[in-house]
Amino acid sequence: MDYPEQQLIQRAKQGETAAMEQIFRMHLDSAVRLAYLVTRNWATAEDAVQEAFVQAFRSLDTFQEHRPFKPWFTRIVINKAKRTKSRLDRGHLPYEIEEENVHASFNPEGSAMEKEGLNQLFEAINSLDDKHRLPLLLKYVSELTEAEIAETLRIPLSTVKSRLYTARQRLKRNMAAHEGGGRDDLR
Repeated sequence: MDYPEQQLIQRAKQGETAAMEQIFRMHLDSAVRLAYLVTRNWATAEDAVQEAFVQAFRSLDTFQEHRPFKPWFTRIVINKAKRTKSRLDRGHLPYEIEEENVHASFNPEGSAMEKEGLNQLFEAINSLDDKHRLPLLLKYVSELTEAEIAETLRIPLSTVKSRLYTARQRLKRNMAAHEGGGRDDLR
């Protein structure tokens, strides 16, 4: 039986394992996708997410129940992923990504041309600095609202909007530079 998230949080704070398990299942996929896009390594992303869940459940007593859980937890995931990223060799993002591992807005229909477009999109995303890449990933992969991104990154909403605008403009320029094509997926 699914419970509203606030009830799950209350039950998890009381140590109820079933509530923690349901919270885990609700947030696992998006957390791993986000951690992967930060670390660029699936195994490291999974490790970072595991550490993030452990920290989140240990810190539940500090979580303010009137606030949304997802931005709070996403912040933990980002911090864990950034810490583990430094241990990796600074290679490129592997582009042979399985369909279920990428959010639908980045998911090609399957043709070779679309896969090439996806590869170019990820190259363009990887070329962004963290201050522009993270808000973009939080919006389009983790599906956070701009207000939740501001809360997660602890920056003003106007800064989030500015960084998203700048990131989209840079992506459009980068995509246009590759074979004269651009993508309008990131609106």
